[in-house]
Parts: sequence; structure tokens; C-alpha cells
Amino acid sequence: MPVFRARIKKVGLLYAVDVPPAVFRALGPERRIPVIVRYLGDAHPSTVTSGRAGRGRLFLRVDVFRPHGLGAGYEVDITLTRDRSSLVVALPPDLEQALRYRPAAATAFTRGSPSTRRMIVALLEESRKPETRQRRLEKIIERLAENNASQATKV
Repeated sequence: MPVFRARIKKVGLLYAVDVPPAVFRALGPERRIPVIVRYLGDAHPSTVTSGRAGRGRLFLRVDVFRPHGLGAGYEVDITLTRDRSSLVVALPPDLEQALRYRPAAATAFTRGSPSTRRMIVALLEESRKPETRQRRLEKIIERLAENNASQATKV
């Protein structure tokens, strides 16, 4: 269970920390490593991605560090645990059927990160009306077919 201290930095609109090379290597050889991250009394699933110079990058949740009065430039102690739980997301029947008929969309969905796949399923499950669900499903499949999994969550 690697523990390290890192400085929060702003990356575009998001906040992240660099994961030291030794910690990143200890987590595994993949470019995207699912982890349970613990800091400031909170624990949640996340993904460490490969960064520059052998470091990993971990994006932080603003709703965790802002209440403590922290932001870019502050240091936090972080504990990472490899998340060995299943990365398979249960697909609703309508999404599964739509992906079956659009192989390009299915490929993009499969290549997307586990968090992106979870967000796509959540977008469908949050729909209150059948019309809204159908409209969202069509947009998601269209964007996935364009090979743009990250844009599929913006419906």
C-alpha cells in the first residue's frame, strides 16, 4: 500500500498530483491502473495514468480537498491501493443491443476507461423518462461510433 506526499497542481480545469516513479512502478505495468485513493479522510476509486518521466498522474476530487481549504500548491498525503475489484460494468439491455449493432461504437466503448464506461451506464440509468433515455442512448452510440468515448458522456 504505497503512501506518498504530493503537491496539488492545476491541470487545465482539473487538479492532480504526480505519483512518484517508484510508487507508479509498484502499482503495475499498465498505462491506466485502477486504484482506491485515500486522502484527507476520504477514500474513492480512481485511476492512475502514465505521465512524464516514469511518473503517474492522479486526478483529485475537488469536493474532497476544497472543504479543507486546500488548492493548487498545497501538499497532501496520499495512500494508493490497487483496485482488484471487477472492472466489468453491467450493461443495460438497450445499451448492449445498440453496441451489438454498431461494432465501431462497441470497440470505442471497450477501449474507454472503466470510469468512462461507468459514467455512460449511469447517464442512461439516471434517465427518468423513456424518451430521455432513448435520446441519450442515440447520442452516446453516435459519439462512440465516431471513436470518441470521452465525448460520449456529454449528452
